[in-house]
Amino acid sequence: MQIFSGVQRDIVDKKALTHSLLFLIVLFYPAMESIYPLLPPLLGFVYVRWRDAVRSKDTLHAVVWMLYALVFESVWGLPLYGIWSVMIVTFVLFDSKITQTLHMQTAIKVLSAVLFDLLYIAFLYGYGALVNEKFIDAGAILLYYLAADILGVVLF
Repeated sequence: MQIFSGVQRDIVDKKALTHSLLFLIVLFYPAMESIYPLLPPLLGFVYVRWRDAVRSKDTLHAVVWMLYALVFESVWGLPLYGIWSVMIVTFVLFDSKITQTLHMQTAIKVLSAVLFDLLYIAFLYGYGALVNEKFIDAGAILLYYLAADILGVVLF
């Protein structure tokens, strides 16, 4: 009995450490992005992780990824809850169709990340036109961010 309780305590400690590390990354990575603009925002990666957490009914991870989106928007001065809106619209309208059409998990994740990124960029352009402000500049940096998102989804 003593052996099993030690193993269980180690598993709980590793899980707590993993959650703490994830929480710290969520809080500090968006701030680091504002200092170093070549760090990609990884919004497509965040969407895919949030989608996986919602599908597996892991509330803690879903909340953590939504917190990342909120911190990202507040640090960069973007319209608040825009990422949440696009996440929910993408999940409800497009995700089930992508999952039914494709049967390879990697292809589903890549397509979901690309679709989310494109919808969020379209949202920012539309919102910017509505309030007569420019939130993002089109350029090669957006392609770099998209490539980083795809690489993050494939590798992790």
